[in-house]
Parts: sequence; C-alpha cells; structure tokens
Amino acid sequence: MAKILESKSNILESYLEGPKKMLINGRWTASEETFETINPATGKVITEIYAASEKEVDQAVQAAKAAFKGPWSKFSPAQRSDVIHKLADLIEEHQDELTYLETIDFGSIESLSRHGWVIGAANHLRYYAGWATKLNGETMSLTSGGNKHAYTIRQPVGVCGQITSWNFPILGVAWKLGPALAAGNTTVLKPSQNTSLSTLYLGELIKEAGFPDGVVNIITGSGSKTGEYITSHPDIDKIAFTGSTSVGKGIMRKSADTLKKVTLELGDKSPHIIFADANIKKAVQHAFTGFTMNQGEVCAAGTRVYIEREIYEKVTEQLVKMANDLKVGDPFDSESEMGPLVSKEQYDRVTNYIEIAKEEGGEILAGGGRPDDENLKDGYYVKPTIIAGLNENCRAVQEEIFGPVLCVLPFVDVDEVIERGNLTEYGLSSGVHTRDINKAHKVINALDAGTVWVNGYMNSDSNVPLGGFKQSGVGAEMGFPGIDIYTKSKSVVIDLDD
Repeated sequence: MAKILESKSNILESYLEGPKKMLINGRWTASEETFETINPATGKVITEIYAASEKEVDQAVQAAKAAFKGPWSKFSPAQRSDVIHKLADLIEEHQDELTYLETIDFGSIESLSRHGWVIGAANHLRYYAGWATKLNGETMSLTSGGNKHAYTIRQPVGVCGQITSWNFPILGVAWKLGPALAAGNTTVLKPSQNTSLSTLYLGELIKEAGFPDGVVNIITGSGSKTGEYITSHPDIDKIAFTGSTSVGKGIMRKSADTLKKVTLELGDKSPHIIFADANIKKAVQHAFTGFTMNQGEVCAAGTRVYIEREIYEKVTEQLVKMANDLKVGDPFDSESEMGPLVSKEQYDRVTNYIEIAKEEGGEILAGGGRPDDENLKDGYYVKPTIIAGLNENCRAVQEEIFGPVLCVLPFVDVDEVIERGNLTEYGLSSGVHTRDINKAHKVINALDAGTVWVNGYMNSDSNVPLGGFKQSGVGAEMGFPGIDIYTKSKSVVIDLDD
C-alpha cells in the first residue's frame, strides 16, 4: 500500500472526500440518497456514493440519446478509434490511482489489480478501438436476378444500458464500453454497488479523453432500484448485464415489454477434468489457480475438479498442500497471494455453503473458514477450501458459491466424466487436461459449455469470444461477436432500372 500512497496520497485523499457524484451529460451530479462503500479488508467505510433515483437515470438516458443523435454521430470510425485509444492511454497513465481504488474497494491483491485488471482494461479498449474502422456490411447476389444491387449496412444499436459486476470492476467496464463505443453507441453505465470507485474515477478520464458530453454516463446505486430503472426505461435500446443467473432472468422479463436487445453473462459451475495421462504438475497448478484466482470470485472458476481415479489421491494431496501454503492477507501486502471476499454478504454466503457441504457429508480437506491471523479478523477473508466426499446431488457441487471453494470428485472413464460434467444448469466454461488428442476432442465436442480450455485454464483473450450455454447467458463478449451484439444490420436493395 505504501508504494502507491507515497506518490499519490494527496490525489487519492482528495478524491475520496465527500460523497462521490455520478457522471451525467459530462457533469458530476448528486442525488438525494447515498450509500456507503466498504473496504473488504477492514470492514470500514471508505466513502459514500450517491444513489441514482429514477430521475437521474432518465437524465442520463436522455443525455445519451441526445449525444447519439448529435455530436457522437458525427465522429468518423477513425475518430471513435482515436478517443478510445486516448482513454486506454489515460488508464495506463493513472494506473496507480485506479489500482489503489480497485484494491481498496474490491479486495483483489494489488499486483492482480494492476497487471490483470487495470492494464487489462487498457489493452481491451485498444483491441476494440481497432474494430471501429472494420465494421463492414456485405454485398450479395439476388436469387431472383434482375438489374438490382443489394447490400447490408452495419449500424449502432443506439442507447445501451450496461450493468457490470463487482468481481471485475474496471476490466468488466472495459469489456462493455470498448465494443459499444467502437460501434458508435452511447451508454448509461452502472457499476456494481459494491465496487463503484474505479468506474467513477474512469469518468474523469473519459472526460479528459475527448468524448462528447452524454456519450458515456455513469450512474450508481443498487441493482434492485437503479438497475431496474435502467432495464425498464423505454428509451434504452439494448441491455448488457453481467451477474447472477436469477437477476439475468429478471432483466429479460423487464426488457420484454420494449423488446430491447439483451446480452447476459451469468453464472456457472465449471467442470475441470484431469485425466491420468495429463501433465500432472501443470494440471494441478491450473486447477488450483482456477478456483483461487481473484478469491474465487470468477464466474468461470473451475470449482468442480474431476480427477481420474488412479491419480485422485496424488492430485488431491498436491491441491491440499497448495491451499494450506497459500498466503491469505492484506491485498496491499506484496506477500499476499489472495485477498478478502468483496463484502460481508459474500463472506456469509461462502461460509454458509461450506457448512452446507459438511451437512451433506463433505470432508473439509483444507481451509473451511477464516485465517487465524488476528490482523485479518475484521476483513472478509476465507481460506482456500477443498471439499471431498460429495456427489452431483449436493448443493455445494451444483450451485455457484462464488468464493475459493473447490469440490474434488474422482471418476473412472471418459464417458462417465462427460455425463457428470454436464450435470448442471450452467454452461459457461470448462477445462480438460490430457495428452491424448482424440480424448481431448471427444470431451471438447461433448461438454455443454461455451468455452473449453485444454491443458490450461482461464486462458482468456480479447479476441476469443466468451459466452454461455444453457443458463449461463445470452450472447458473447470478446472478439467479433462482442461488438456484433452492439450493431444492427440494415438491408438495402436498389433497383437499377429506370
């Protein structure tokens, strides 16, 4: 913590003074209500943030609507690309401030906040800045013949309501802002109530980057109130949401009345399969990182690890040792390898699931509660927890826990593990470790998941789409599909005969 505070203390102290305002039509705006944002490492209040009422949401929507029809529509694709690149540059220039806010507000360790989330956000924006000049329609022949010319035009959708999750505050914003802006849309963006600070600071950089007023509006508040105002607003053309499956279903219902375009990145309970012929050292490392990275608060976390029977004991022992050796602590401490969970609510959820697993007959092989360190007693810390002895009927195996909790399950053959891996309502991601290419392809084809990582895990990339099957979502982020969802296609047929 000292490294950042020594160089940026005055800026950050000043920034956190008083309630944080929302960015509406290029102006910092207050409302009548505020809420507190909490440091998960200490349980103490960081600052207060204004909560948007229906009035502020409507102001933001009207500002976005005016900007879409006005100044932003006059930006060429190259100009849109330029301002997005400028925003990415500013994120890198202000990475100390953003890293501090990301770490104190969310709880991920400082090095991950910086190199994974903040720098990752800048790089993701650069990726989509490149797409701004490459959105093409196509020409086509008419089956009916005749002297006609037919083609399509790709156009922006309009005003987008974007609701991001608390587990990737700044990176999750980049995932949504980048493609929406590159395609020429305007946005009303709502970060999670738990982790709004880095997104609000980003608003300062958006103004500096040269976006016209109203192109990006940042409003804050709860999902149940502010989020609902967004999803039900008649002048919003598209909703993009990342969060729980239950909330995603509610958003689809609310969006139905106006037939908004909807994309949803929702929950998961990813199977991670390790065969006996795998590179065991590599597989164990990926299995461990797959459930502990970001405190396990990752929708694609590999929280069901299926291990072939003949190596089950060996792999489990190695995972347990890694869990016992992992240093959980202050996210600003350079020696810490995992920080606290985001909130008291999430801490209670995760520890409750551990108790449920015990009641279901699960054996706690590692972890199972908070660290012994007295210095961490006020934070929302949970040690990496490994549970054995459960089956697919157990809640801890079926339901998304969203914390550093892993269920290890032995299996005998490939057909069995495919069937068991698919025994879930989710289908976002999965992993398989094997040196047998035929076996790998059999599993790849059979797993009902939008992503399959082979001999690795969480190998995400801006150019590779991430989308869920079943109840894990609708549509995809990243790659061309990630920007295609922010466009609409118009068909044109010109009769060339007089």
